[in-house]
Amino acid sequence: MIRTVFHVVRLSQPLLLLACTMAVSTWAQSREVIPQFENFPATEVFRGNPARPLLTTPEEQRFRTTISQGVSKGFGVEDGTTGKALAVPGPNFAGHYVLVRWGCGSPCLMTAIVDLKTGRVFPPPFHLGFGHRYFQLLWAFPMNPPLAYRVESRLLIANICESEKTFKVNGRISYQDEVCGAHYFVMGDNGLTLIRKVPEK
Repeated sequence: MIRTVFHVVRLSQPLLLLACTMAVSTWAQSREVIPQFENFPATEVFRGNPARPLLTTPEEQRFRTTISQGVSKGFGVEDGTTGKALAVPGPNFAGHYVLVRWGCGSPCLMTAIVDLKTGRVFPPPFHLGFGHRYFQLLWAFPMNPPLAYRVESRLLIANICESEKTFKVNGRISYQDEVCGAHYFVMGDNGLTLIRKVPEK
């Protein structure tokens, strides 16, 4: 009886090892899956009159005209798929948000996200690094659209380069060790949450 149990245990070890290997492989593959727009659907698309933007911080006040006209007139509002200007009020991201874009000199791009139901204003979550303004995107890939988004999805893809080091040269800020890649964010009630980074190879 003891011998039988011993043999059963010995025979089960390779199977157990195989099961563990398959579980780890499946987990690793799931971690490698690139987020897709359809994986994060918006629950509704806003159709009413947009709320007035709640501009409370000094930075929001500084860009009050641009943000307000984006909400009320659709200025700086683009289709996240085609890049075409919509030029009409209404959502273009995650059901009830409008993503407003404006330039600040090549290759600078600034953006704000406004909840059309509440008027709450969100900056992009990647305004890190010395010298970057509250609504300024980091350096974007030259060959890719800097932002990709859909009105029917809560997913936002930002193709940006983050500088890991900054230093001064003759009084000017310089950047080095840039890490470029696609950054995948999901929109929620409190703004965007980073769920995945895919570095450029």
